[in-house]
Amino acid sequence: MTHLHTGLFALIWFTLNTSLAIADTNIPTTVKEMRTALDVINFEIKDNDARIKRLAELLPHSEALARKNSDNAGFQMMAGFYNAQYAGYTGGIGALKYAKAARRLLEKSTALDPTLYGSSAHSVLATLYAQVPGWPIGFGDKKKALKNYQAALRLSPTAFDSNYTYAEYLFSQKKYAEAKTYLQKAAMAPARPDRPKADAYAKEIIPKLLAELNQKLASKK
Repeated sequence: MTHLHTGLFALIWFTLNTSLAIADTNIPTTVKEMRTALDVINFEIKDNDARIKRLAELLPHSEALARKNSDNAGFQMMAGFYNAQYAGYTGGIGALKYAKAARRLLEKSTALDPTLYGSSAHSVLATLYAQVPGWPIGFGDKKKALKNYQAALRLSPTAFDSNYTYAEYLFSQKKYAEAKTYLQKAAMAPARPDRPKADAYAKEIIPKLLAELNQKLASKK
């Protein structure tokens, strides 16, 4: 689950040698390790400034790995996720360059392998298009957002990210009944053995989100 922290769902260049000189010796080097490190940032680090600091340490490293492994969808995806998360946690006009970097990397990842990690790259790319301001400030585009949400659902119909992020989008459009349907599908998504922190968060937050959606639906009757 990718964690972009917006609205109801609170669910974003240096050389390789330079990035490896970070004082923290716990530097992830594989796609799985990069994903685990990002889950730690999202679900274990509670202070936003600490999250930003850790992302700032790992962001150039993720980009260096993406450049070194330019034909690997996983490294492109993770560098895209790190940029998206940094944009999400920092916010403001300065975050736009990180959102643009995330878009470029995620588009490359989807071109290489659109099904990786339950089509998560399509899901996050869709969320970027949905949340980033449109022209002339940014690249936001609701049509491209919907295209990517639908691609994620088509390619990975039972995956958590494809259903959860589309539920987020539907909620933002005040389509509460549809949002509830996809959130319920997210709740039934298969467990991800390599992402226990993300799954634990999902089990905790989904019942709360469903309760809020039920309130919205009740208020419309």
